Amino acid sequence: MNTFLTPDLIFFVLVAAFLIIRLRNVLGRRTGNEKKSKDIFIYQDTTLDAEKKKIIDENQSKKDKIHGKLSINNKENNLKNSTTLEKIYYFDRNFSPKKFLFGAKTAFQMIIESYAKGNISKIKYLLGANVFSIFSREIKSRARKKHVLEHTLISIKSAGIEKINVKSSIADIVVKFVSEQVNLLKNQKGKILKGNDEYVENHINYWTFSKNLKSNNPNWKLIVTKAG
Repeated sequence: MNTFLTPDLIFFVLVAAFLIIRLRNVLGRRTGNEKKSKDIFIYQDTTLDAEKKKIIDENQSKKDKIHGKLSINNKENNLKNSTTLEKIYYFDRNFSPKKFLFGAKTAFQMIIESYAKGNISKIKYLLGANVFSIFSREIKSRARKKHVLEHTLISIKSAGIEKINVKSSIADIVVKFVSEQVNLLKNQKGKILKGNDEYVENHINYWTFSKNLKSNNPNWKLIVTKAG
């Protein structure tokens, strides 16, 4: 009598069941908590984000440059309506009226002493061409006449900025000096021709100093002298 379950069939069924059990033990069951495999598109997506960021940064940089140019243009346009000090600060952020006046007083003392001694070549860098020419002629005239100018600066009582003018990058500053001096003009024999050695003179002088604010030269030049 033939039966459905033959010994051979039973053997193959047992082998199949054994293999299924082994596979389940090796592969395990899906529980929903398994680690996801690394997405091969993650790197590509990251690169894409970097490219987008690069493009955004480049566009922002262009905008910043344009904005910067507009700011400079606006600043230059507003320069015409700025105060004179603001115009100086535009070219020279380190400018200080206090430091300028300190330098002006030093220059005042050096120039009048050099003029009196007849040696202005050493302070030529502080003089404009016209002032240097005038001083040179006066010194030569004094030398021809064999006159001697004895000068003593007693004190600079005050020094203040009277006026500032800025045209393009050229700044002119007028400084009012109030000083005490003794000036004696003598002939070759020592006789006083002008002045009084027992009298201290009060002098008021208006000196105009000029400078190209774009220049790296820190010195201002004396271009106009006027007695008060």
